[in-house]
Amino acid sequence: MKREIAKNDYYEAYVDEEINRMYWVMKGKWNKMTDIPDYVQHNREVVRHLKPGFTALIDISTFEIPPPNVIEVITESAQMMEQAGMGRQAQIINKKDMEIVRASRDVMKEADMDLKMMQFGSYDEAIEWLDR
Repeated sequence: MKREIAKNDYYEAYVDEEINRMYWVMKGKWNKMTDIPDYVQHNREVVRHLKPGFTALIDISTFEIPPPNVIEVITESAQMMEQAGMGRQAQIINKKDMEIVRASRDVMKEADMDLKMMQFGSYDEAIEWLDR
């Protein structure tokens, strides 16, 4: 059963311990770190509820590329997920926005997670892939 960890104007975070999965919805433009002061703490909390091998569903379909200092924090959080033993990650993207697709791939590559990640245009496709 999905449990809410965080929900605000910039992101939502949930866990489902029964299926060992995290869910993130990243929304809008994160212009500065003060927009997301608890992001890293929420990421830590999500990971604490999961066991190694967990899967991740990340919805970035309405997310805009933030400035470099914010991308650094996103990358650090991605590395935290990798160190916690993340298995596969499915990202829901807006296929029309290639800039976010490239930026997301760059973050995953920097965190050594790009081989575990696939991008999808719909929630159903992403869930189907994660549930295999």
